[in-house]
Amino acid sequence: MIPRRLSEIAEAVGGRLVGGDGAVSSVATDSRRVEPGALFVALRGEHLDGHDFLGEAVARGAAGVLVRAPAHVGPAIEVDDPGRALLDLAADERRRMPDVTVVGVTGANGKTSTKDLAAAVLATRFRTHASPASFNNEIGLPMTLLGAAARTEVVVAEMGARHEGDVHLLCEIARPDLVVVTNVGVAHMGIFGSWEAIVRAGAEPVRWLGPEGVAILNVDDPVVRAYGDQTRTRAITFGLDRSADVRAEEVVPGADGRASFALVAGQEREPVELAVPGEHMVPNALAAAACGIALGLSAAECAAALKGARVSGWRMETFTTSEGVIVVNDAYNANPESMAAALKAARSIARSGRLVAVLGHMAELGAISLEEHERLGELIVRIGVERLITVGEEATPIARAAIREGQLPEDVAVCNHLEEAGAALRAWIRPGDVVLLKGSRVAGLERLAEALR
Repeated sequence: MIPRRLSEIAEAVGGRLVGGDGAVSSVATDSRRVEPGALFVALRGEHLDGHDFLGEAVARGAAGVLVRAPAHVGPAIEVDDPGRALLDLAADERRRMPDVTVVGVTGANGKTSTKDLAAAVLATRFRTHASPASFNNEIGLPMTLLGAAARTEVVVAEMGARHEGDVHLLCEIARPDLVVVTNVGVAHMGIFGSWEAIVRAGAEPVRWLGPEGVAILNVDDPVVRAYGDQTRTRAITFGLDRSADVRAEEVVPGADGRASFALVAGQEREPVELAVPGEHMVPNALAAAACGIALGLSAAECAAALKGARVSGWRMETFTTSEGVIVVNDAYNANPESMAAALKAARSIARSGRLVAVLGHMAELGAISLEEHERLGELIVRIGVERLITVGEEATPIARAAIREGQLPEDVAVCNHLEEAGAALRAWIRPGDVVLLKGSRVAGLERLAEALR
């Protein structure tokens, strides 16, 4: 962040400063990450309350704490709601960097990978700061803005939604100049309640943009394509469709699952081979290239950056064990679209070898949950997964549907716990197998990946 004094921060968030007026050089919401000169924001979570860790934050060198009144340590900024104050502080930080270009990345799937790829492209020309991991909510987005150094030229910020109005609020804070919409899907259907609500929420960033902004839209998604009619600004489209402003032609999956394609933009045509496995990474790469082109990069510069670009952990993270088993760790999260994409990518990596899928459930699908889990089980048979392990009771419909579709019962293990799944996996795998780990965040399948390393 741009260094400032506690008194300035208190004024920005409408709080009362108690104690000294020290200088602040960073912001932290986790007391374990407090560095000397940091402002510790005491947030109340589902299980922990930051106010219980004020002493630890001060001991680690915090310049001050942002707390609910009254404060029992100092220096402190007292406010009614530290979460709201964090948003206000981030909005004020954004006002203090008017020359910084902010790119907002939204959508049902591919947000984090698109954010990572866009940051890699833009970093070849600009001093670029991007959201760490999946910092995309009312805490993560402010922390992204507050994490930008004083000389930053571009911020790439991921924006997620769990309710209507969420992305509009994040746009009010970050005030993006460019907005990417990757796609619209049924993720969080259980929270949004209806497809219509999901479609409305997806349009929020496009509607927010002013005439000087740029909307970067996936032309292959009919809902996102239609958002182009709802914006007051210029739109750049990306996708496989020939009408796309930035498109991929001659997409070919490689032997290791990494896709190669021709990046086409205007009169330019450049070869790209992605460093990340999965054909579903191609649209993410196109969105990243569209960001670069919108900010003046050539297709050649975008292609060169994409060839070496990596994405955040637990997203198509591939490694080979000492026993010769290829593990595809895509365990960060899951919904119907991302499950299908990961299975197809893993099948491409396995080629004619054996594919073992270890799957957790897909959370937050609400009334469509059973139907979508059964569809996934049917897809597993069509794709040709040799062995299936489901983890947790909510993932059981995947196994039942797969068996009903023709999967041999002896090739399916229904497990209640990770330990049980790990034992089943170790009993089955052999050199040359490909193991896909995929499930919603709560399934914790990344722990199996670590056990296999």
